[in-house]
Amino acid sequence: MCCAWGLMTSGSVIYSVCTEWLGFETGKSRMVHGIVQSSAVVFAAVGYFCIFRSHQLAGASQFGFDKGNPTGKVVHALLGYVVLAWMLLQASQGWRKYSALSSGKVGFLVKHGLNGRGLLLLAAANMVIVLSTFPFSQALFLSLAAGVLGTTVVAVLLTAPKPVVSAREGGDAQPEVENQEPADLYEKLAAGDQ
Repeated sequence: MCCAWGLMTSGSVIYSVCTEWLGFETGKSRMVHGIVQSSAVVFAAVGYFCIFRSHQLAGASQFGFDKGNPTGKVVHALLGYVVLAWMLLQASQGWRKYSALSSGKVGFLVKHGLNGRGLLLLAAANMVIVLSTFPFSQALFLSLAAGVLGTTVVAVLLTAPKPVVSAREGGDAQPEVENQEPADLYEKLAAGDQ
């Protein structure tokens, strides 16, 4: 599950890093993003299967409701199901978005990028919750929690939409639509939903 979180976090920033810093074409960046995020879903599914099987063999509750289980583990288990379901939903939305963009359609019912940032934050919170149940020293727990939360916040900030100067604000900014090919406008519209 830790591998899934690492892939989710790095996969979320790949699109921004590849397009803005490395100069990749939007379509290539989107494909790399999709592959890494899909790998995160596969790792999460395999991790969940291993946890499920371990609990099954031990005769333990799949929801953490075993007698003597700390509240943090119960919350982690229940929240884990929400994170897994959200990951599956996010992956299906992402591939639907990719397919729609590839076929020239622009409309979407949900904000895929906004949902992804929310999912990252929830997954990080769930990791910190389970870390609180381990017999770590306070210094180690705080270091691990700061690492998980700090990395996630950086990823969320790197993937946040960039502000666009409005033509109404004046200054030297030119309207975004002026002198652009329809394909360029389409890419900007599609990237705005990131």
